Amino acid sequence: MNKKETYKKRMSLLKSDLNKFSNEQFVRDRLLPNGKVQIDIVLPPDLELFHPLAPNSYKVLNPEIYNYIDEQVYFVPSEYDICLHFVGRELTAEQQKQIDLAVHKHYNLQVYDKLDDIRRNRLLGIFLLIFGVIALALYFFLQIRNKNLLMLEVVSIVGTFSVWEAVDCWLIQGHERRTALHNALQMAVAEITFENVNKETQNDQR
Repeated sequence: MNKKETYKKRMSLLKSDLNKFSNEQFVRDRLLPNGKVQIDIVLPPDLELFHPLAPNSYKVLNPEIYNYIDEQVYFVPSEYDICLHFVGRELTAEQQKQIDLAVHKHYNLQVYDKLDDIRRNRLLGIFLLIFGVIALALYFFLQIRNKNLLMLEVVSIVGTFSVWEAVDCWLIQGHERRTALHNALQMAVAEITFENVNKETQNDQR
């Protein structure tokens, strides 16, 4: 049995379960009445909430929490709004505030990083296109004036490569960077909720 036949056989065996484990089903299982997709994060009693190396002046969440969030949100299309729902332990009002701030800071920084990445990629694409056009123009000029086939071949390859890389920057890499930006934006504006509201929190809300 060749690879193509093996693939078809496995896909046919899987088809009955495709909808059960699809991204659409993942979203439906977590969809709230308000249209947001809720991701539950269980905080075990023994889990450190904040990174032990981070100064007390600003709180950084435990990387395990971010890893879990990113793993779960990966399956949610960026057009859905996210609600991160922390459960499993009772948190003070101050801890809730620190978690909310830490999460939004984390993903806000990602947004600005993605924006800078897109800007640099756009500038690189412009540079490569200009360089490629100049190289190809030089190629046609040398083709008329010069019979050095090796030189012509090198200039042609450099020009074609530069133009192709410029197209890659705008179309392929550009699409990937915009997708990453949309994903970061999705999380930067996510709603943060907590299951257990203790007396201190209730008093603050009155």
